Amino acid sequence: MTRKGPCARGSAKPFVIIFLAVAAIYAGFLFYNGTIRRAVREALMQRVTSAHYEILSPSRALSQDAMTSFAMQRENLFMALDKKLGDADSNKEIRIVFDPEFSAPPASSDAVQTPYLVDGRTIRTKLIGQKPQLPAAADAEALLYAAWGKPGNAQIARWTANWLVGLWRGTEIGMAAAEVEQRLGHKNVSSLLIDPGGEISSPDDRTLLGAAWISEIAEFGGPDAVRKLYSAKMPHPAVAEVSKVLGTTPLELDRKWQLWMYAYLAGMPSIQQDSGMPMDMPMGGSH
Repeated sequence: MTRKGPCARGSAKPFVIIFLAVAAIYAGFLFYNGTIRRAVREALMQRVTSAHYEILSPSRALSQDAMTSFAMQRENLFMALDKKLGDADSNKEIRIVFDPEFSAPPASSDAVQTPYLVDGRTIRTKLIGQKPQLPAAADAEALLYAAWGKPGNAQIARWTANWLVGLWRGTEIGMAAAEVEQRLGHKNVSSLLIDPGGEISSPDDRTLLGAAWISEIAEFGGPDAVRKLYSAKMPHPAVAEVSKVLGTTPLELDRKWQLWMYAYLAGMPSIQQDSGMPMDMPMGGSH
């Protein structure tokens, strides 16, 4: 019995290796086959171009007039975003693919589900109806890639894109974040980054506060500080890592965020009555 055991295990090894190899080949075939099919499908789409955009959609899914109108309207957005980046990529082009068959990948539990996917300077989104629609943050994310390269962390990239737009569902980011702050109370930077205690249950609230925090970094440190943070390779960003990237301390990181946030809160009506928060609250860092 004991002699046969090793032989049996030894004879099984080649089958395991073969099985794993076949599985890897099959998985690779599915991936590349899907990529090739998508490339062929997009190559056959109708398209219109403008100074900074290439718009694609399946034949007869959208009229040429609708695609041209969308591209022209988007030019104004591109110029506003690029100006905020110091005209970093005035000659780059963003490619937007409207596809009725597009399906956005599921978001992680702590991220906002978006109706689009940004891959470098290409944006893919689902076409619904005859009027193409796309959140401005998608353009911002693609433009950031063109101007600053591949982001070091997807979450930071999404926050930075929303900072670049400057609005959250039609409201200036600082004021929108102040409303969340009134509702939830102040959240320090560590809660924004990792939130181990689940203090910010809504992915929308976390994304908004994250974009507001990037706005604070831009105000105190300028676009160069935002770019450092955007480019830093941090699989799981934490306060210590972020402080090192920005050349500051965790205490100072929280102090500036608190100071910036309270400046917005001070401008909101009934802040003292509704929250009971004293307006001369010391800026002592994290809570």
